[in-house]
Amino acid sequence: MRIAAIAIIVGIAVFLLKVLAYLLSNSVALLSDAMESIINIVASVMMYLALTVASRPEDLDHKYGHYKAENISALIEGILIIIAAVVIVEASISRLLNPVPLENIDIGLLVSLGATSMNGALAAVMMREARKSQSMALEGDAKHLFSDVLSSVGVVVALFIATVTGLFILDSIIAIVVAVLLARMGVDVLRRTAHDLMDSTCEEEEQVIEEILDENSGYIEYHDLKTRRSGRRIFMEVHMCLDGDLTVSEGNRIIMTIENDLRKAVPGIVPNIRIEDQTHCKGYTPRGSK
Repeated sequence: MRIAAIAIIVGIAVFLLKVLAYLLSNSVALLSDAMESIINIVASVMMYLALTVASRPEDLDHKYGHYKAENISALIEGILIIIAAVVIVEASISRLLNPVPLENIDIGLLVSLGATSMNGALAAVMMREARKSQSMALEGDAKHLFSDVLSSVGVVVALFIATVTGLFILDSIIAIVVAVLLARMGVDVLRRTAHDLMDSTCEEEEQVIEEILDENSGYIEYHDLKTRRSGRRIFMEVHMCLDGDLTVSEGNRIIMTIENDLRKAVPGIVPNIRIEDQTHCKGYTPRGSK
C-alpha cells in the first residue's frame, strides 16, 4: 500500500515537471510525454484502490475474496492508455500540418530528463515489490512506468537531433510514434487482463504444479487439473485417486504434504484437491472383469 501511495506522489511531481518542459519548449512531443504521465497518475490511483479492495478478507458476497479488483484496475488502465494515444495523435497531426520552431529546448530537455530519472527509480522499486508480493496491479504499473521511461528517453534524443538539424517536423513525428507505442501497450494490457478475467489456464504455473505432483507419492494418480488466476491468487483444482484402504488420517496426511509443497513452489496458490478412491482412476478395472 505504501509503494502505491508513493507512486501517486511521484507521478504528480513527474507530470508537473513534464508540463514545465512543454511550456518552456512548446514541443508537442514533450506534451505527449506529459499526457502519458497523466495516465501514470490515474493508473497509480487505480492501483492504490485495487490493492485496497483486493486486500479485504472474504465475506458472504465474495467467498473467493476480492482479488479480481486488480484485474479490473488493469482493464481501466488499458482503456485510458488507448485514449491518451488518440489524444496525442490528434494534437500531433495539427502540429504536423503547421510545424513551429521550438523554444528553450535545452532547458526543456533537461527538465524532462530529470522527470524521467524519477520515473525510472520508481519503476525499479515497484518491480522489486511486485515480484515479492506477486501483485498483478503493481507489476502492470511498474511495466507501464518502464515503457514511459523508454519513450521519454527516445523523445529527448529525437528532439535533440531535431534541434541540431532544424527539422522541427520531427517533433510531430516523434509524438505520433509515442502514441503508437502507447496504443500497442494499451492493447497488450487489455489482452492480458481479458485473459485473466476469462479464467484462462495458468500455463506456467500448471507446469510447476505437475512437477510437484509428480515428485510426491502416496497416491495412485491425479486427473482433471484446472487453474485460473484472480489478482495475485492462483486457484487450482485437481482430482486425486488414493488407495481406498487408507484411513482418513493417512489420506489427509498425503494431501497436506502435497499442498504444503505447492504453496512453497507457487506463491499465492489456493489448492483444492478432491480425494477419490481407486474406482475413479482412469485405468481402473473392476475385479473379475476382463
